[in-house]
Amino acid sequence: MKKLSILLLILMAVGLSMLPIEAFSAKAEVRLPTMKSQSIEVLVDARKVKFPDQKPMLENNQVLVPIRFVSDKLGGKLDLAGDEITIVKGDRTVKLVIGAKTASVNGKTITLGLEAKAVNGRTYVPLRFISEALGEKVEWDKLTKFVWIGSKDIPELKDILEPTDIKPYEKYFEGQKFLMDSCYEGCKPATKVYLVSYDDFPFSFNGKSYYRLDLAQNEGRTLVRATTTDKAQMASSFVFLNPKGKVRYAPAGHYEGENNGNFRFHYYLVSNPLDPATKNFTVDQADYILIMADYPGLILVQNPFK
Repeated sequence: MKKLSILLLILMAVGLSMLPIEAFSAKAEVRLPTMKSQSIEVLVDARKVKFPDQKPMLENNQVLVPIRFVSDKLGGKLDLAGDEITIVKGDRTVKLVIGAKTASVNGKTITLGLEAKAVNGRTYVPLRFISEALGEKVEWDKLTKFVWIGSKDIPELKDILEPTDIKPYEKYFEGQKFLMDSCYEGCKPATKVYLVSYDDFPFSFNGKSYYRLDLAQNEGRTLVRATTTDKAQMASSFVFLNPKGKVRYAPAGHYEGENNGNFRFHYYLVSNPLDPATKNFTVDQADYILIMADYPGLILVQNPFK
């Protein structure tokens, strides 16, 4: 009952113009949101590999990844001599020549499908190289745009981040202090925050996993799409936090025809050109996105769209 009361207070505070997007049935004639470009992410044991310059890419419907950063994450030692690459990982010695469609593992030749290629000083290899040459379990998930290497066990948020004091972030809640309330252990203002960077995705909390956030457009509206396993009809709401106190509360909406297996795609309205309350708000005005949840601390995601 307390949780419901808090939700009602929020809805009254933000007004009817921010009611959620409808949950459309698969048979309804609706236009699904158009996604903006989505990055390909590579994960080793469910943690992202960081690529400081060149990113993974698609070529002929196959994923190519910069091998050095993946090799380092897997504990391999990579040496480059001209066009020849040698990787030593455990009891495996892998040799590869840029431009070749084959490689050797302990002297045995394997076929890669696509040739290894150099792009702006980085060597790209197809996923088959990681599985067959480095002996790792590899899976490409086209829904999340994730390359999974090794374990797919999503960690709990509090296992990867330490909570910090909420005081530096209280300014974002001026006039909207009720948004700081959490019912994790009795309903009261939170004193801690989990400050989440986009590199910390994917993570889970309260039995739900969040894989990624992306921008989408639909009939002039700007939306944030969350790829999650949250199957609730009333999924966790978002709050876009602006340093000038321009709080944007956004309930979750979804299209039932988009549901796919364990995945749910929830949409959060950022702006609508026909709505006076939101038409002048842009996603880059927010410093943080608050994921509303009863948790030991508030979940603040550093805005990846700034």
